[in-house]
Amino acid sequence: MPQGPTRVAVTNSAAIGNAWFVNETTGLDTNVGSAASPFATLTAAQAAAVANNNDVVYLVGSVHVTATVVWAKAGVSLVGLAAPSNNTRARISATGATPFSPLVNVTAQNCSFVNLGTFHGGFTGATGSQVCWAEAGGRNFYSNVQFFGGGDATTAALAGMRSLTIGGQGENLFVGCTIGLDTIVRATNANASLEIIAGSTRNTIRSSEFPAYCTAAGDTFVTIASGGMDRYLILDGCVFQNFGGTSLTAAITNAGGSPAGNVLVTPTCIFVGATAIATTGAVYVSGAVPTATTSNIGILAT
Repeated sequence: MPQGPTRVAVTNSAAIGNAWFVNETTGLDTNVGSAASPFATLTAAQAAAVANNNDVVYLVGSVHVTATVVWAKAGVSLVGLAAPSNNTRARISATGATPFSPLVNVTAQNCSFVNLGTFHGGFTGATGSQVCWAEAGGRNFYSNVQFFGGGDATTAALAGMRSLTIGGQGENLFVGCTIGLDTIVRATNANASLEIIAGSTRNTIRSSEFPAYCTAAGDTFVTIASGGMDRYLILDGCVFQNFGGTSLTAAITNAGGSPAGNVLVTPTCIFVGATAIATTGAVYVSGAVPTATTSNIGILAT
């Protein structure tokens, strides 16, 4: 007899939620969603999950989708069951020739996303804005998640290509993530690995990697359009690497506007393949200067 959904303790809460399992290879959406009887799709797992109950969906292997995965139930987390490498095989991957965007759209809050890979690309004739992962909810946590956007030459060359966008309420924390990829050439003067949009506030990215392969100096690792950010974006201990042979004019752009916020870069970040961290806007780099009373003050990069 198929087993019912098991119970697991969620580490960031005293509450106990249900565990739901997804395995595209062995599962069926008519199953009960247990480890022994998994679902085949994330859609079925989300339908079964209970909002604000600290339920966890466990993904085994890759799932291939032809339309946006909308993560809309608050307090439901997604965890990949695979080796915790920086290119995990528990992956959400776009498939088919018809472009769609974003690959994943998170509209819920109070969710954790752990040990996952995503891949967006492989389309025919993609145009306009192509986003791999849209964080549009807020107050969510990401650990060891890979956001691989622009997975084919056409998509990677679009001005609207983004591996990750952060909007919504903001106040998200990203730790040990990979934002962007370095296997496909980005050959335009307008795209970015990460964009902060819609006045999103108080986001922090720690110990994460931003790989890129850019052949246009106008591309960026991080961009904030006018009015795109409120309060701040903290980049702490991150590695930014452009392997394209053409140095970026600026690694980060912040257009300000209203609302407006600061990009705060800690001294443990490193930038390779960019002429400057920033050339305009409120981008501050922390660093010591040879006066004791002003050591570790934020220094405007522009």
